[in-house]
Amino acid sequence: MMFQQICLLIVAVFMVVQSTYALPQNDINTILQKHNQYRAKHGAPALKWDKNIAQFAQRWSTGCAFQHSGNPSYGENIAMGYDSWDKVVSAWYDEVDLYDYNNPGFAGSTGHFTQVVWVGTSKIGCGFTECGGRKIYSCNYKKPGNYMGQFPENVLPPKSN
Repeated sequence: MMFQQICLLIVAVFMVVQSTYALPQNDINTILQKHNQYRAKHGAPALKWDKNIAQFAQRWSTGCAFQHSGNPSYGENIAMGYDSWDKVVSAWYDEVDLYDYNNPGFAGSTGHFTQVVWVGTSKIGCGFTECGGRKIYSCNYKKPGNYMGQFPENVLPPKSN
């Protein structure tokens, strides 16, 4: 009996601490619009929303672990501490200023940016969770980006206006 009460208490506390959100359509629209705006600057085709990828991203973020999932099927960007998807995607893209097109490749300081504009990526799905007051954002991408030796053809310089 004591074991059941402890288990019930743990479940109740977990439910209070964690709030999970299914993304509303306006968030999906913002995510796609921002990604595709940035991708167009670099000659990358527009991304399409994938509900299966979004379900994966939502399940992962629901775990409240601010770390990459390690799933090799997807590329992944995560963020915490922002109050909107607009700011999250902009922060990922803003790493563009640190990217060296003359020496293309992966760097921890530009990995979010390179995944956002990766030419070979065609699908995206994202999830969001609030855990103990912390907002955790997660987007997954298919085909994944950031493959060594594939940067020159997948991370193109911005087009001139």
